[in-house]
Amino acid sequence: MLTPKDVQFFRDNGYLVIRGALGPEEVRELRDASQALIDAAPGPGAVKDFQYGKVRSGETVLRRIEYIQSKGDPFLRLLANPTLLDAVQQIIGERFVPTFDSVVIKMPGAGVEVPWHRDGGGPTMFYDEPGTGRRFPAANFDIYLDEANETSGALYVIPGSNKDTVSRVGELAAQGDYAGVPGAVRVDMRPGDLLVHDVTLYHGSPETRNAPLRRVIYYEFRDLRFIDAVHRPDPAQNGAVHHKWPEAWTRRRLAVLQQALDRRREAGMDVPFDAHPEPALRVPREEAAASPTRVAHPGWDDGKARSADESPATQVAGNKNTKSAEADCESEGGGAATCHQST
Repeated sequence: MLTPKDVQFFRDNGYLVIRGALGPEEVRELRDASQALIDAAPGPGAVKDFQYGKVRSGETVLRRIEYIQSKGDPFLRLLANPTLLDAVQQIIGERFVPTFDSVVIKMPGAGVEVPWHRDGGGPTMFYDEPGTGRRFPAANFDIYLDEANETSGALYVIPGSNKDTVSRVGELAAQGDYAGVPGAVRVDMRPGDLLVHDVTLYHGSPETRNAPLRRVIYYEFRDLRFIDAVHRPDPAQNGAVHHKWPEAWTRRRLAVLQQALDRRREAGMDVPFDAHPEPALRVPREEAAASPTRVAHPGWDDGKARSADESPATQVAGNKNTKSAEADCESEGGGAATCHQST
């Protein structure tokens, strides 16, 4: 369970490390399931869920798999992990909704660099509730399946940069070595550890060479109040904007959460609750069981699988209570439709 001190550390610094969030058996299942996906991955450009990138040698390697919850029961059950959902409730809000799911990979021998970035582009991405002033962040919950250290391409973060109000991407890129960036901290992780990072935190990871495999599962969450204020379609646009999420989409995402709770309980694993703690966000078990576990974001399935050479496009969105810029970057973390730039 997180303490108030833990939550305040996250708010002040933009990240939080939770050691030993997963037990060894759950880690083993997730490692086996992710390795099977890597071994069976289609080639670059074949299936959009499987994203590739280039390393300095010119080799094209797998770097990311989107919509991981739909690709095996271990990934689905992970969504209902008690330690994960405790952190989600305390950091995101009681009306939490799972919004993105992926696994980011640094392949053995050659792992793709993820330059300094923010998952939401920047400068800031949050929702301040009118009247109460309560701030709702968007955050990624990063579950490590392998050791992450200096050799295997551990993540670097800049504590407190979640509060920056101007873009620093160019400045940080010019710094060169990650360890040499003033204020940067390398976050070493062990299998089963959980790292929570605000999507507005500057973070990145270097290319790896002759290093072991490094896999991190990313589950992003946002509070429904955030989603209602920022991500609902404008009727004048017929819901066609890439980053807008209709209510039916949110309900399907909540149905996946209910499936995760049920599958985890059926497997004899601990669950934090039988249904979403917020009654208005509960999806009946029968409805949830009939819902797909792959819930793509509007526009995702309409696009082609991007090649490793393609330049990312940029999208911008915001409203009067939110400061937001959403970039199609390639991030460690970042959601599929919100950001494609991986660390």
